[in-house]
Amino acid sequence: MGLRQDLDALLAKATSAGLYNAAGNVLPQDRFAVDENILSAYAQNKWTLGKWEVLAGLRVESVDLESRGVAVASGVQTPMTAKQSYTDLFPSIHVNYEVTDDIQARFAVISGVARPSFGEIRTSVSVDDIAETVSGGNPDLKPERAFGFDTALEWYLPGAGLLSASAFYRQIDDVLFDSHRMVGDDRYGAARRDYTYVTTLNGSDGKMAGLELAYMQQWRFLPGPLSGFGFQGNVTFLDGEFKTPEGIKSAFPGLSDTLVNASIFYEKYGLSARLSYQWRNDWLDEPSADATDHTYWAATEQLDLSLRYQVRDGVTVYFDASNLTDETGMRYQGHANRPIEAEGVGRRFMGGVRFNF
Repeated sequence: MGLRQDLDALLAKATSAGLYNAAGNVLPQDRFAVDENILSAYAQNKWTLGKWEVLAGLRVESVDLESRGVAVASGVQTPMTAKQSYTDLFPSIHVNYEVTDDIQARFAVISGVARPSFGEIRTSVSVDDIAETVSGGNPDLKPERAFGFDTALEWYLPGAGLLSASAFYRQIDDVLFDSHRMVGDDRYGAARRDYTYVTTLNGSDGKMAGLELAYMQQWRFLPGPLSGFGFQGNVTFLDGEFKTPEGIKSAFPGLSDTLVNASIFYEKYGLSARLSYQWRNDWLDEPSADATDHTYWAATEQLDLSLRYQVRDGVTVYFDASNLTDETGMRYQGHANRPIEAEGVGRRFMGGVRFNF
């Protein structure tokens, strides 16, 4: 709130001085106000019995929202206001079991919510009567709610090491995703109920599951200078789907089936060096209403290098290199042989000296 007040005061001064004109710098359909009030309370308790530890809790949240903006059509601005109120209960329980001094087993049943951003629930939209589209926010959006479990088995190794296997499962309702559908009502005028509404929508019946295998360790058992070497890596397998408002099953946007991360590092004699590799397979970018024109990003990989050397206490020189192999991202529609966008950010190099006082 304080930052917003400071910004408003600064913009008011700039406007008075003729240095800023909101109407000329921000389009009407991009101007909006959202008031969100959250009242919350929680209770929790922890029990320890031998090798068992149990933490249970319950959180209650009551939310009131009001979104104000305009619908802009043919240069005419129509004020619009929308309100929402809802209350959520979030129970959780976490159980830890010490199998041995070096092995821990964990299990948790959790619930949570992901609220849409202010931009996604804004009432402001732009209406194009020629293309018959309405583009902008969706003040009717509901929060994305999830319930499920996490489980993990962790083996702590010498050299600050860890070998672990973890899995999770989530049931997700009101899945948030960017797509389009018909307006379907008279909120923007009876003549526009059949226009295409390009916005963020809620899906239903979402399910997601995943498995991660991870290993991290500095190999201090190696002789001499070699003991500074180590490895950190994980591979993750994911699966999930939800239903669009049309009842069509879709993958989750941004979800790859397989992700791989691997790093070779060296930490010794004031030197910190890390060569990192990341890879993920194709993932859905934006679902289409009839599932025939989904857009996807093709599989991507990246190789990065990070170097640090402590010259003396408080003085460190560094060098970072990103995207060493100069990868290009490719977006396609429906099938990889229908590319619609190629995105290349190039290699990036950065170096310098850091001083700590």
